[in-house]
Amino acid sequence: MMQEAGTKIGLTAAYTWQKRFGWALAALAAGILLAGFWNYKAVDGFGRTVIAENLVGNTAELAGDYGQRGAGFGFLFAWTAGLAATFTACNCVVYTMLPGLACPVNPGRPARSAREAALRSLGLFTLGMLVVCAAYGAYIGTLGPQGVEALNVRTVRLQQAELTFTGIGIVMLLWGMISLGLWNTFLSAYVPMNIRGFLRKASTQAGIMGILSGLFTVGRPYPIFRDLLTYAASAQSPFYGALVMLAQGVGQITVMLLMFFLILLLFGKSLARQAAAKPYRQELFSSIALLAGGAYFVFYWGLAIPFDIGSWGFKLGWYR
Repeated sequence: MMQEAGTKIGLTAAYTWQKRFGWALAALAAGILLAGFWNYKAVDGFGRTVIAENLVGNTAELAGDYGQRGAGFGFLFAWTAGLAATFTACNCVVYTMLPGLACPVNPGRPARSAREAALRSLGLFTLGMLVVCAAYGAYIGTLGPQGVEALNVRTVRLQQAELTFTGIGIVMLLWGMISLGLWNTFLSAYVPMNIRGFLRKASTQAGIMGILSGLFTVGRPYPIFRDLLTYAASAQSPFYGALVMLAQGVGQITVMLLMFFLILLLFGKSLARQAAAKPYRQELFSSIALLAGGAYFVFYWGLAIPFDIGSWGFKLGWYR
């Protein structure tokens, strides 16, 4: 009975418009504060000195070493480059997608197995991410060393990052607002019901999250990643480039996968009970996370870097 009652109460019915709007403002503020005080030197340096140098060595020296080390080493290089980017400004937002993956909500459809639903969402997420990574890797493989050298110019990569991550952030903001029911009037008037129903499916949302995460690879300006692009392009093979970027994609979500399975192992049963009784709580948590992540991306990549209005910790003298 609890499950039937829970599935009838949606997010908009459980919380007033004022409460949902307040949560949205709080999420936006949290994302902006995190972006403004982001210590990129610390996280980028951790990835470079602690992860990359201990696993493969100096990536700047390895970038042009394809002839000596060969194709096999490229997979270790790629996975390491993805892992090194785990907590950087071009990847950290992936963790805001965990709530929606670990406890997906299918409105009006009681889940027979919450764990199976979570694993299915994870699989679709991973598939969507890997498809984008492979496509980008194939493109890199067609460029060759000279072509990728032009793409790897810092200003070019930075502009690509600003456009890519700002765009992803805007999508996440719109998604979070829609999930909170703040645009119901607009959606009812302009978006057909069958499309709204399709987009609300947990499987659809997991796939979209995966595609967005795959686009992190397209925008990433991280120096270690640029070194990897040079190494991968040296093979001058779209197939090899695709395979290498798949390994890089696995590396960028390795820690997230470990957290996902840990959450499922420790809290899977309690999350399933809560989802069955009050699914709107999971939807609220997921919506807030998306808004915070979107605000981070839009502020950091769309405002702070282009217009130098971020790096507050450095400007206040808190960071070195």
